[in-house]
Amino acid sequence: MVKKIIPYLFLLSVAITFSQTSNKRISGFITDGYGPLENVSIAIKDTEKGVKSEENGSYVIYAEEGQTLVYSYLGKQNIEIIIEDVTSFLNITMYDDIQELDGVVVTERKKRTRKTLLEEYHSNKNIVKTAFGILDKERSGFSMRVIDGDQLNLAGQDFIDALQSWVPGVQVFRPTTFRPGGGALGGNGVRPTDLTIPIVFLPRARRSFMRPVPAIFDVDGVVYTDAPTFIQVQNIERIAVIESLGASNRYGSMGIGGVIIINTKWGNPNKREPGTNKPYDHARLRNNYFDSSSLVNSAQIPMPKYLEKLNGAIDEKEAEHIYQDEIALYPQSPYFYLDARSFFKNNFEGNQLIADITNTIEEKFGTNPTILKALAYMLEEEGEFERALELQKKIFILRPHYVQSYMDLANAYTNLGDVDNAATLHTRYNYLIEKSFFTASDTFGPIIHKNFRNLLEQNRGALEEKYVLETDEQDFKGLRLVFEWNDSEAEFELQFVSPENQFYTTSHTLQHNAERIQEEKEKGFSTEEYLVYGPIDGNWNVNVKYLGNKSATPSYMKATIYHNFGTDNQRKEVKVFRLATKNANLALLRINNGTTSKSN
Repeated sequence: MVKKIIPYLFLLSVAITFSQTSNKRISGFITDGYGPLENVSIAIKDTEKGVKSEENGSYVIYAEEGQTLVYSYLGKQNIEIIIEDVTSFLNITMYDDIQELDGVVVTERKKRTRKTLLEEYHSNKNIVKTAFGILDKERSGFSMRVIDGDQLNLAGQDFIDALQSWVPGVQVFRPTTFRPGGGALGGNGVRPTDLTIPIVFLPRARRSFMRPVPAIFDVDGVVYTDAPTFIQVQNIERIAVIESLGASNRYGSMGIGGVIIINTKWGNPNKREPGTNKPYDHARLRNNYFDSSSLVNSAQIPMPKYLEKLNGAIDEKEAEHIYQDEIALYPQSPYFYLDARSFFKNNFEGNQLIADITNTIEEKFGTNPTILKALAYMLEEEGEFERALELQKKIFILRPHYVQSYMDLANAYTNLGDVDNAATLHTRYNYLIEKSFFTASDTFGPIIHKNFRNLLEQNRGALEEKYVLETDEQDFKGLRLVFEWNDSEAEFELQFVSPENQFYTTSHTLQHNAERIQEEKEKGFSTEEYLVYGPIDGNWNVNVKYLGNKSATPSYMKATIYHNFGTDNQRKEVKVFRLATKNANLALLRINNGTTSKSN
């Protein structure tokens, strides 16, 4: 804990306000991931105002900053999005509403609770976990085939090859595989070039429908329409195959082709560590070995036309002429200027256009905090700390009610060695928490607290007369990774690959982390930290799969890498990434023994 022994200083006198009086026009399109959704209800929470989506999925609604839009549609999960100062366009994908049942299995015998079934899970190989609760093959009332993971053949391409030998009649189509007679796969109009993963047809699906419907997959309660071939066979606890229409219809129209249920070893809460009575460590990396072929080569990612032209310039002068020509086509696009600035910075260091473009971005888009953040990220990566500080001040004034503003401005002062002002901002933040102007966050709080404690530890001489650092806390020491993103609507997955080539993936999506994202919006932060305890030997790799930001614009991510964090040898690096291509797994960072390189 940090104790202050001087009165709080107030660096900036800015009123904290959470509401705006002017209406904002919000528009976009709503789909289910396959096509547009008509008659989706878009309502302003706690009011009677609302609209319906059109036949093409489009909608327009007017709302105020701080209000919440609620998207609802029969059979789909409700989506809630808080309106921010920059919100103007929201493309929404709605997912099927699959409710988890916390009830019982009804049979002729005595009812057993969910808790009882879970306790039996490890010893009873006929029990499987689903998105709708626990199923026991012996008591289910319908046909269900259960296969123990230890019985699966490890020699195939993936678990689907292993599954085929256990389920007679199952049919699997893989990329570039054609139906007899030259038709499209499954007779469903899918071209072979469209296929990137296997399609599985269960026997009943092929018998019962004129146009066969592929099976879906329920993995530890999470439903996938695509075959989850990322799961290693060695990591499967058991598989259940359900063909019964009565059993699979709870999955909605997705379940018409049957359901393949997969329980993984990391998804078993009652599993014990081998040879001990300790709970199974789900966070520990085990048999999930990373396949580098899943990465997309960044050189193959399409780029905007203006970047293609700039990259095709034969020299600096031609690049300058191309830039001037393209301004006429993209005069109001901040992303054009950000991309052009990066191009000249990377290819023609020292070109006057770099400073000119920087000034243009700040002048044209000086009231847009997401664009100012992206520019500040770039300047920080380049070591232009004074200019980055000026941008963070502007963002602070635009967003005084965002907790992230305090951390970012404090970090900007720290980069310049102005530890007094950095510490003052931290104490100001703590004061606002203490007086309930801000609400404490179990997510953001530990990150900013770790920053403050580290600031005091690294600057004992300069700050010891004003602050007392208690030494009874055991704090982290090792490799610390802090990720920040400029657009709060950005959704992505981060994948961490250890030196042993085992991976762990975290998901920042509205579908899987709605409560977390709502808290980010309510409190105003877009950051997360990851800690790797030392010693660090070998290569750590970080990959990202960008899932969009509800508009057709890129997002920018900043990664701050602290080597030997919390020690006298601490050192940090900053890397910035432009995220634009959706659903492509891209390499971000490679970290090896105190050095970091960008992978794309």
